[in-house]
Amino acid sequence: MLETAERTIFTDDHNHFRDAVRKFIQAEVMPNLNRWEDAGVVESAFWTVAGKAGLIAPTVPTEYGGLGLDFAYNTVVTEELAYAGANLGISLQFDLIADYIIHLGSEEQKRKWLPQLVSGEIITANAMSESGAGSDLQASG
Repeated sequence: MLETAERTIFTDDHNHFRDAVRKFIQAEVMPNLNRWEDAGVVESAFWTVAGKAGLIAPTVPTEYGGLGLDFAYNTVVTEELAYAGANLGISLQFDLIADYIIHLGSEEQKRKWLPQLVSGEIITANAMSESGAGSDLQASG
């Protein structure tokens, strides 16, 4: 595992959060990871547990149900899941979808979707299309 203590990008608060994320992963992810991988899906109940732990979209502003934290908190969650070998899709929720809604959504959309995204009540997805490639972006490369 990468030694994070010497990196200056993270504050003590980030490091305390990292410890909490590691404990969460040990308790909630690792006992289930093989089963989820075999099934090809993470059970939806996991998302609400992760939401209660503050791991889904920690940068979402507090007025929309988030913690209002800086981007380094997203990085901590992503790193710790990577160290555990657990690609659960959480980073899609906060690095892509939440930011789309925050920066491009109407106030009504923000109030409707962000609290549910943060709590894990909804699991989002993203679809992209490029001219000449359709929905298969790799085919254009």
